[in-house]
Amino acid sequence: MSRRLLSLLILLPALAWRPVAAAETLKTLTPTQKQALDIRTGQAQRAEHVPLDGLPARVSVPLTGSAVVTAPYEGVVVELLAREGQTVKQGQPLARIRSREAMTLGADLAAAQGEFRVASAQAARDRQLLAEGIIPAARAQADEARSAAAAARLRELQAARAMAPAGAAPGTYELHAPIAGRVLERALQLGEPVAMFAKAYVLAAGSQVMLEMQVPARDAGTLRAGLPVRVAGGGEGQVSEIGGAVDPSSQTVRVRADVDGGHLLVGQQVRASLLLPAPAGAVRVPSEAVVEREGQTRVYVARGGGFVAVPVQRLAQTTTGESVITGPIAAGSELVVRGAARLDAMPAGGQ
Repeated sequence: MSRRLLSLLILLPALAWRPVAAAETLKTLTPTQKQALDIRTGQAQRAEHVPLDGLPARVSVPLTGSAVVTAPYEGVVVELLAREGQTVKQGQPLARIRSREAMTLGADLAAAQGEFRVASAQAARDRQLLAEGIIPAARAQADEARSAAAAARLRELQAARAMAPAGAAPGTYELHAPIAGRVLERALQLGEPVAMFAKAYVLAAGSQVMLEMQVPARDAGTLRAGLPVRVAGGGEGQVSEIGGAVDPSSQTVRVRADVDGGHLLVGQQVRASLLLPAPAGAVRVPSEAVVEREGQTRVYVARGGGFVAVPVQRLAQTTTGESVITGPIAAGSELVVRGAARLDAMPAGGQ
């Protein structure tokens, strides 16, 4: 016997006892059984996103299209002309404040205007006299310097008046809206003192707000700016910022999104959904179509007049009753979308 034939004879028993993969088990049902078990079928839909539902989020002031109005001088609030939630026009008066600086600002501005007129006129005369050789250059230079100082003082007071326009009553100044938009916050109280540069109002153009979400760190690798965001109860937007660090206690990453949500209030705690990009081949099915038992996840696909269990991986389950899955199932495949758990409990081959 040749050595080659001997090797083949030794290998044959091992090939004969090699286990063969089990064939797919087909479960068939009669029309009566389908009706009794309330079995319904439908088609798997292509998934474009993997939704992360129920993310804790807080509404805050948007970074763009917003403005903070501060009080340029300390004083006492004597009139409040705008309320929270109110829509205002650019330049519209928001409040009036009585202030010691406002009492003296008008007089200081008038005096500065007079000083500037006198100094500029004197400098002009000196330039003429200098050209005629009547006065020395040092005198003309000194008057030019006084004219420049008077002009700088006048500009300073004019800027102060622009920040604090005079109110209707003497000794008061007004706060005006720097942009057109909605009043998100009013920090002033009628009759209460206000400190210099204290926050008075917060305005936002349109209905934009910023949403701060806490996203699990395991999903950080799929985050990017521009991902869609939805807020429970209404409101949609896009991711604008992604944190660069993980919170050690919660193991989450802070993600900010610009959201159009006119019904949302600054400081409100809400639940949000972040729509991550779905991997290739992912499909959407009703959550009732997915069966989890003994550590395995599967769906039942219609095949050969019956139904076959196909193993899948569930990527997400939404609060609206949908699941995103991956596995050997394509978009358009017909599968059990109702009664899958009852079908799974049946013995192989049907009854």
